[in-house]
Amino acid sequence: MFNNKRYLLIVLMFMLAIALVACGDSEDDGDENGGSDGDTITLKFAHEEGQGDVQDLYANEFKRILEEKSDGKFAVDVYTAGTLGTNMDALQSLQTGAIELAITSPGFSGDIIPESNIMSIPFLFSDNLEVNKKVLDESEALYGPLADQYEAKGITPFKFWLEGFMYWTANKEITTPEDMKGVKMRTMPSNLIIQAYEAMGASPQSTDSGEIYTMLQTKGIDAQENPLFYVYSSNFHEVQDYLMDSKHHIYTTVTAANQEFFEGLDEADQELIEEVVQEVNDWSFDMQEEEAQKALDGIQEEEIELIELTSEEREAFKEMTLDVREEYKKEGDIATEIIETLEKEIEEAEGEVGD
Repeated sequence: MFNNKRYLLIVLMFMLAIALVACGDSEDDGDENGGSDGDTITLKFAHEEGQGDVQDLYANEFKRILEEKSDGKFAVDVYTAGTLGTNMDALQSLQTGAIELAITSPGFSGDIIPESNIMSIPFLFSDNLEVNKKVLDESEALYGPLADQYEAKGITPFKFWLEGFMYWTANKEITTPEDMKGVKMRTMPSNLIIQAYEAMGASPQSTDSGEIYTMLQTKGIDAQENPLFYVYSSNFHEVQDYLMDSKHHIYTTVTAANQEFFEGLDEADQELIEEVVQEVNDWSFDMQEEEAQKALDGIQEEEIELIELTSEEREAFKEMTLDVREEYKKEGDIATEIIETLEKEIEEAEGEVGD
């Protein structure tokens, strides 16, 4: 009798131990599936530039602040250009949700979101960066009808921001439309950019960014346009004789999220991400100016001549590209609304910042 009771007690204890282990496994499974407090949500954040370039500095500052402010709830993995395929591949990954966040520019998004080509029109923005910063931060055109077009493609745009003025580099001086005639100018693959350079008399070439240096070196192209930090980090100044401060354009980009992912977060997390984006945007303006100055200092150590176009010289090129604005309006009523509103906003901001 005693032995039977002892046997039953051992069996019951064994069954209880199994039940407790099963309960523990069930709780662990809930954590792994993101159902409990203390989970870490890992965000894949892709951008279009190399390690140490402006977008990379931006993405890593975003990573630092978000991970700190979320107390570890969010972790951010940053992917530089080429690590997830081409820049177009990364944009498509953002659309499908394969990645959660990206920095993307109109040079690559224009085919998917034609209205984003507004950022590809030269001589549209001010030659005062403070004016451009104000417009990109506050514009009703950008955060109204243009943002709607991103969202229609499954992308939530947070903030448009700038990476500095675009510069021309070439093996000859370019200060007049006559100088531009026949120049094989490398551009991004945007129809409006290509049309603008054709209007200026150039022969635009949409060479892949990874091939620019070799093409310049072998004379496959004569010239290219990029912000200063990229000219320097890519060593274009080694194979070009002239650097033109043309102020013909600013390099603009947008920090965005996959819409389904972002809308699936709770409201507090959405607000946190938006707050961090704004903080990094404000920080990035001073950062890009510092990077531009460092790049200019480095470039001028080489035997390259810096030429600053006068306002009259810029105006001559601007006049030749005005038809591109009309071409943009052909995208429809929304495009017309965007550009007409943006033109007014730029004009108003020039008056406000100038006061």
